[in-house]
Order: sequence, then C-alpha cells, then structure tokens
Amino acid sequence: MATFLDEMLERCRSTARAATESVRDLAFPPCCRFCQRLVASNQDFCRSCRVGLTASEPQMRCGCGRCGWPLGRMPAEETRLPTECPQCKDQSFHFDRVIPMWMYQGMVCDAVVAAKYFSQSSLADTLGRRLGGIVSERLAEDRVDAVTFVPSHFTRQLSRGGIGVQTLATAVAKRMGTPCKSLLKATRRIAKQAWLDDASRVHNVRDAFRLKKSYAFGSSPDLCHRHILLVDDVFTTGATTNEVARVLRSGGVSKVSVAVVARSVRSAHSSPGPQRFQDATAPKRERIRNRSRDARTG
Repeated sequence: MATFLDEMLERCRSTARAATESVRDLAFPPCCRFCQRLVASNQDFCRSCRVGLTASEPQMRCGCGRCGWPLGRMPAEETRLPTECPQCKDQSFHFDRVIPMWMYQGMVCDAVVAAKYFSQSSLADTLGRRLGGIVSERLAEDRVDAVTFVPSHFTRQLSRGGIGVQTLATAVAKRMGTPCKSLLKATRRIAKQAWLDDASRVHNVRDAFRLKKSYAFGSSPDLCHRHILLVDDVFTTGATTNEVARVLRSGGVSKVSVAVVARSVRSAHSSPGPQRFQDATAPKRERIRNRSRDARTG
C-alpha cells in the first residue's frame, strides 16, 4: 500500500512540475541567452549562436597546458597537454596554467563584452557554467580549494551597472561545486588594456590589486598552501592575470590556475593601439548598447 501511495505522489509531483514549467514557458518563453531568439526550454543558445560561439572550442582544448595558446590537433596517443610552447617558453608567470574555453574572435568578442553588463547577467551565468564544465574536466585530478575573480574598480561597475566577472566566477564555482570567494580588491581604475602595447600593459596593472584586509597578512587558512582558480573573461598577454596571481602568491597561495571564457590569439603583425582598438570595437559596442536597451524596454 505504501509503495502504491508513493508512486501516486511521485506522479502527482511530476505532473505538477510539468504544468508549472509549461505555464512558465508560456509566460516567459525561453530565449537564446545571446540573441534573444526563442529556443527550446532545455537550450541556452539558438543553433546559430551555439555554432558561432563554440566553433573554436575543439582547437582551444588542444592548447598549451601553461598559457592556453592553441597548438592544433594532438596525436591520438597523446593524453597530456604540453607544459609550454614557443609562445610562453621564455616568459615567467605567477600562475601555473591557463584554461581557455574559446578563441577571442567574431561572435565570441560580442558575447564577452555583453556579459560585462547587468542587463546580460543571464548570458554571463551561462558562459560561466559552460566554462566550469570545461575546467572540471581539465582539473579532474587536481583539487581546487576556491574560485575567485579579477576585480573591477567600483567606478567601472557603476558605468556598466554590473559586477563584471564576478557573475562568471560564481557560475563557474557552482558548476564545479567549489566555493567562490571575493579575495581581491582593485586599488584604482586602470586604463583599458586593449589600448596599450605589451610593455605598457604590465605597467598599467602594476600594484592595481590587493588582497582584502582579512586575507592580507599571509596567514589566512583560505589562502595558505591552497590551489585557487582565478576567473577572468579574456586572456591576451596575461599582464592582468599575472599581476593578480602575484598578489595571490603573496598571501600564501601555492598554486594559481586561470580560467577564461576566451583567449586572444594575436598574429605576429598585430599591434595594439587606440585607433586599431577603436575601429575594431565601435560596431561591437553599438550592438551591445542596442541589445542592453532592448532588454530594458522589452
């Protein structure tokens, strides 16, 4: 008798859940997190956006185990990523590895910029969950003690109406089942890195971050001898993440892994600068402004 009643109760619950989901989908139709087209209730992106965003994912999975630079397809017998590559073999980093999800190009650029804004927090959450799945695979045998993020200065947060990559990091941590901790603070507003050459980027972020007071004296159990996953949206030269990793190391952290939505792969002939940056991002910014305005008025 008890078994029969349990089965009936479970059927009632299932029916109620299905009815609730149907009503929710009618009232709030599921939309692509990026372009807002209608999608099936179990999909985050429409087919077009999913193809455009994830096109580089197989290539980025076969990247340098240290800096994340894509190296092409690996031989079938190879199971471990190389520990360095021509891009990073002569460089010194305070972090141990970079895990990129996608290449910073095309539609991915637009998605990364959009995810910075409060009106696109659902997109940031979706990107974070997908990134968390990739990190879980890559670090399956290497325990992460906590997830943190590159902090934004409060003035930049106000201008965007959001909290930057914190939403990404929170979603990554939830997907991994790991606590997300706000360990760092931006001490000043820095110039946009994309406007600067490589040497200027390093100078621009020097001493721009510090540990929050409760973690600042090298004796916090949250940091000492811990493995911290640092989340950011884009990795280009590594100047910002390297500076943040240096600060984390100063607090006693023993290992810093970096996870990013996208890794920039610049050609040898590319040269960052104001005109190049402005020309490349003006259409993108206009699209993001339009999308944010539509989200507020829709």
